Amino acid sequence: MKKNNKSNQIQICLLLIMIALAEPALLNAQWNYWTVMEQQYGVAAVSDAKNGERSLSMQNNDKNFLVSYTGSYVDLVVPGSVNYDHLRFEVRGADGGSRINNDLIVPFKTKGGGGALIKGYLKIGTGENEVPPGSTVRMIIGLSGGTFSSSSTEGAAGGGGTGLFFKKPGDNSWQTVAVAGGGGGAYSDCCTSQKEGQSASTTTSGLNGANKAGTNGDDSDGGGGGLNTAMENGEPKGSWADLSEPLNLFSSGKDYFGCGHGQKDQTFAGGGGGGYSGGSDGSAVKSSGGGGSYINNAWVYFNEITINPSTNSPMAGSVVFQLTNDAPEISTIQFAFNTSKCIDDYGSGTSNGNNIQTYTCTDHPNQQWYFKTEDRTVHSMVNYNKCLDLSNGNTSNGANIQLWDCVGGNANQHWVYNGLYKTIHSGKNSDKCLDANGGSQYPNSNVNVQLWDCNYLNNNQKWNIDGAATVADVTFKKHIVPVLATSSAVHSHTGAVSGSNIQLWTKDDSNEYEQWFFEGLAIKMRNHRELCIDLSSSNTDNGNNIQLYNCNGSNAQKWLYDGMTKSIRSVVNPDKCMQIEYNTDGAYGKRSNVNIYDCNGSDVQQFLIQE
Repeated sequence: MKKNNKSNQIQICLLLIMIALAEPALLNAQWNYWTVMEQQYGVAAVSDAKNGERSLSMQNNDKNFLVSYTGSYVDLVVPGSVNYDHLRFEVRGADGGSRINNDLIVPFKTKGGGGALIKGYLKIGTGENEVPPGSTVRMIIGLSGGTFSSSSTEGAAGGGGTGLFFKKPGDNSWQTVAVAGGGGGAYSDCCTSQKEGQSASTTTSGLNGANKAGTNGDDSDGGGGGLNTAMENGEPKGSWADLSEPLNLFSSGKDYFGCGHGQKDQTFAGGGGGGYSGGSDGSAVKSSGGGGSYINNAWVYFNEITINPSTNSPMAGSVVFQLTNDAPEISTIQFAFNTSKCIDDYGSGTSNGNNIQTYTCTDHPNQQWYFKTEDRTVHSMVNYNKCLDLSNGNTSNGANIQLWDCVGGNANQHWVYNGLYKTIHSGKNSDKCLDANGGSQYPNSNVNVQLWDCNYLNNNQKWNIDGAATVADVTFKKHIVPVLATSSAVHSHTGAVSGSNIQLWTKDDSNEYEQWFFEGLAIKMRNHRELCIDLSSSNTDNGNNIQLYNCNGSNAQKWLYDGMTKSIRSVVNPDKCMQIEYNTDGAYGKRSNVNIYDCNGSDVQQFLIQE
């Protein structure tokens, strides 16, 4: 028996290893909610939940749970004694169907459009625009258009939209949180003519194909369904496409369920995708349209929408959720000269070019910002996909600051908050700062926010940001102390000599070679101000050395102390930061070298500025 048990244990272990190797993302990142619930409540209870006949509780832990397509709405309840303050979610619309003819030597494939993916956070609590414990969260998940394999002329179905809703305990009123549109279905004949389905839309309107797409939550002409038909007397229940042809996937005779159903045009076109508004069907000459998408910005924080690419392997929709205390921090940006004034998105507008000003602080989303330190962008909480932007990249004094679509790699949208001076520096030119036009002259007025030459004594350019690391008076600060080795300080190895290596040494108030003077963006030796901390040869390759060198005013000797991350960024490339390395004892401390490396927010790149 022992031998057999041991053999069985080995086989089980091998099986688990094989599964882990085959599906590392699923096992490491997500838990299948239905599997977990079956273990807790049993198969019958989960079957009822999948059919919308029973609500189940969210697990009171911080795991990522994946809820897959069931053909009905699914209700989950936020625990009454929940231990977390946010609900993170990912809502994925279903992909449009693809087409393939496998009868040819080279299979003839046509892709369906990709569904939308919406990510965001809901605040759990009893305040305004917060989800109270005990609330019911409803998920309506869309069915994919599938893959249609035949040698005849045929159109595939559009993907269904996926929606997320909730209602407070004891309340019958539902809030729509997000709807991710589905992709349009593909069309092809046997081997020459084809039209890929269009992917979902990032706007609330569906996309046009051969006919007109839906708007304002309506179905499209001849295509996918919208939110309005997924509601029944104000309650979100989902919608179906009823087909006359014998393609039924369920005994009820209904096909293509979703929050806004996908649609199959029977022969000569791809079906439109469902979503907030339906996408149109296509034709032999026009691609079918994807469904529209929606985010409720009054409730959703840090929302982000992307569109999955067209695909030959369409996926059904899904919802991923996680209870968490690790939501990103929202910040207000107060005018330091008058802390009752905040940087404000004028009128909560989200149009490109909407103006940025100072205005009486209200704690509303149009004055809430998220500093995404990974790419130095500042996102609006009215719409996470909008960023603080330097108009036309103009760095002249007086250039306007506006709101604009966030674009990766756009230096017009890169900013660094300097914790030494409370200034906000432009990624286009680090010597230019955000400036309240006339703010110190008229501190009680609402004034325009613009760009201007950085002046570290100018009250127009000083801002307070929640949670940022700042110093009270930089004049008296002299030590640069790593957070991983607070008994050490940044030090010039061979003293006041140009070319001396910069490293850590035991912190000692009497040692002048670890005392620094911050003058603008330069870091000078306090008692030898002709010498500056310098990036050797302006080389930003990872691991390049940092040294002491004769001051020359070059960017190699300009540094930004990032108050959001406690890192020291190089002006040569503000995506590169000072970093400490292990010393010869394999520890961080005395003799640890200081070099340059990609900024990553880790402890080895965090420093305190102290007296």
